[in-house]
Amino acid sequence: CGIVQDSMDDPSPQAVRLKGDPMLSLVASIHLNEAMEQYIDRDKKGGDHSLSLAYVRATILGLRKKVDKQWVEWVEDQIEWIKSNPGVPPNGKRAGIFASFSRFPVYLDHIVVCCREGKNASYTPDFANTQVVSYYLQKMAGGLLESLRVCAERETTDQQYAANVMRMENTYYFSQQMKERGAEMTNLFQKQLTKASAVCKQSTDAYLGWMIKREFKALHALFSQISRIRRDVGDKDVPIHIPRATFVKTLQKESNRDVMKEKIATIYARMEKHLSEEGKLLPVAWKALVKVLYEWFGRWEKLSSQCYKHVLEPSAVDVVRLAKQVGGGSSVAKQKLNSAVESIKMARLAASGGAAGKIGQTAVMLKMLKAQQAAKTQQAAPSS
Repeated sequence: CGIVQDSMDDPSPQAVRLKGDPMLSLVASIHLNEAMEQYIDRDKKGGDHSLSLAYVRATILGLRKKVDKQWVEWVEDQIEWIKSNPGVPPNGKRAGIFASFSRFPVYLDHIVVCCREGKNASYTPDFANTQVVSYYLQKMAGGLLESLRVCAERETTDQQYAANVMRMENTYYFSQQMKERGAEMTNLFQKQLTKASAVCKQSTDAYLGWMIKREFKALHALFSQISRIRRDVGDKDVPIHIPRATFVKTLQKESNRDVMKEKIATIYARMEKHLSEEGKLLPVAWKALVKVLYEWFGRWEKLSSQCYKHVLEPSAVDVVRLAKQVGGGSSVAKQKLNSAVESIKMARLAASGGAAGKIGQTAVMLKMLKAQQAAKTQQAAPSS
């Protein structure tokens, strides 16, 4: 009934302690709580009528305490299982959506289905006003976020990118799953959703910054140095410290259109490898990265113009177009871009010469021909 792996033959103390049906206990608690509302002396008649209602309420409350105790014990065991982070690799790389995160929304759906049994299809249990249920469901959700924090911060987890990837993927997944289940769930888990959103934004910003710095290392170092010098001596004296010839030479090598195509394609391929399909974060993360690329190249464009009167090519707008072509264009457009990238690599190998260069050139040519053939086949296929 829950998110822990069911194990009927498990002799562990955890399995032995749970003797009742936790889902039945939870559904009973919710319905008993709703039933209590029917036995309140709203007209304040007093006398025997009021005493009778009070007796019924006391009986219902006694029953509810028993089923609450059974379900709460089960929830505590669920939280212990969540803390164990089952299935998460020690280094955190390509962890994807944690098993606990993926099962929690399914459990919530199961609760709703069980509570609707025998009632109208439009009935939705009022979790928020059922104090014990509300508290422990939120405690379980909080346990998910805490287990994610511990997992991301442990010594064995890769801190370059894996820690941020697992944070952004799982918090994004949690937020989307709760929102898809409507206002009842978003209101119930408002505190956890706010925290998840903040963690997701922080980790996404860190991950995207790492990706861009890694691929555009020379450009980032160059413009970071220019920014520091500019703060100290002003725009006019920057060329004294970094000569214009050095500046232009670096741009020609690191920022020409062909190199940009290759680097952006490499970033997309790396992001595609890091993010899981289940998390459905790739389109969102790529859109965010395109925005960051525009901001960074926009700043670099401005520095280039102010300090050297040099027009940065490709411009920030051109970089965005290239990035959108990689991440948001049609598959045929992506094939064309990949072919162009392979052509660039082939030209470099040819320029290097030698036997190794010729072998590499042949391999790239074969790869390029396959990509072109695939593009032609897709264009010729009838649209459905």
